[in-house]
Amino acid sequence: MTNIGVFDSGLGGLTVLKELASKKNANYFYLGDSKRAPYGSRSKDEILKLTDEIVEYLEKYDIDQYIIACNTISTIATEYLENKYKKKFYPITRAGVENALQYEGDFCLLATKATVDSHIYKEEIEKNSSSKVFEIPATKLVTLIEDGKLSGDELDQALSQYLEIANQNQIPNIILGCTHYPIIKNAIIKNLNYKANIINPAHNVSKKVNFDEDNKSSINIFMTQVNEKNKQIVDHILDCDYNLELKEI
Repeated sequence: MTNIGVFDSGLGGLTVLKELASKKNANYFYLGDSKRAPYGSRSKDEILKLTDEIVEYLEKYDIDQYIIACNTISTIATEYLENKYKKKFYPITRAGVENALQYEGDFCLLATKATVDSHIYKEEIEKNSSSKVFEIPATKLVTLIEDGKLSGDELDQALSQYLEIANQNQIPNIILGCTHYPIIKNAIIKNLNYKANIINPAHNVSKKVNFDEDNKSSINIFMTQVNEKNKQIVDHILDCDYNLELKEI
């Protein structure tokens, strides 16, 4: 049996889990730290500490390989985790950059402050293409999504602000640089005044992550906070059977 660990600061990584589980069979163990989300505005030391606690918990399930389904954690903790646990950790940012390089033209990166501050998308894309990357720290979006505000005036006001540069410059490509953002893809499209390519890094993960597949999948979801709002979001994202448990870490 192949055990795959997938983790995120909250619900967003479920968009990555959905892509993986729909294409590759394994025993999936997902941990979302909604209780302490968002991570994007935290310090590096805080992010490393919280991430370490997540992986320590998942290790009890004899995980063969991990997918870091969080851009913030990917930019800060990948090397640290690989060195400490001596296992393979696949960062979502790698899939995002590789996916973006398939497109021509400039990019608008919507991401958390930590991901923007790392400049990982900007540096890798501009190094490997003639495109320019406009970095937008969309600091309010994760909190709005975790609170179940997937549409409405408050979300539209935030998106109108974050997409201002894209709308002014008709930037052809929008990178969803946080795995929470595909959950509000329709709202993002609504708040653009032109048609853009919406790049979701999760779409590329199943092509890049290799492991021995099982005959069927099982999906086990652990959340550090469970309420009616995030239960509804889980059902909104996943269209398959799963087990959901509240876990303190």
